[in-house]
Amino acid sequence: MNARTRAGLAALTALILTASAACTSPDDPYDRKAADVQTASEADITRQVNDYANQVATTIGSPLSNSTTSSAPCEGSGGEMDESIRTVQGVYNIAVTPGKHLDILAQLRDQWRNQGWAITEDRTFPNGIEGTITAKTTPDSYSLTVTGTKEPTALAILIHSDCYKSTDPL
Repeated sequence: MNARTRAGLAALTALILTASAACTSPDDPYDRKAADVQTASEADITRQVNDYANQVATTIGSPLSNSTTSSAPCEGSGGEMDESIRTVQGVYNIAVTPGKHLDILAQLRDQWRNQGWAITEDRTFPNGIEGTITAKTTPDSYSLTVTGTKEPTALAILIHSDCYKSTDPL
């Protein structure tokens, strides 16, 4: 076999491997995209979202109100998409003392940094008395945002889970 034939076979082998890698199914254990998504029930993910919201409420020292959670389809970090790939979002309000928004956000920033979470947004609004902070949790990569609202006596909490593969029948 000459060098030209070996090069042709190597190119053909690479082409076949590339094509077969693109044809993996979600049930294929060798599909690295599917392996990147945690498998869990919606109840378990919702429980974790609520736990994070309660952690914020404990830090602030006020109860949550107007709480709601829901799930929706999600595109995983590897581009995987189907109805079983989901995310859970929680939305909550929490009463605060007027004029304390920035102090509370600073307290959350310190707590989240001490927990090793990445702060992805941290800013004060133009009015100078409100702001927003967002963190990515570790190790589960949930997104937590606490932000000012129209009402000077409340903050909104938004929590998104990372994408997961639902064990629940759809």
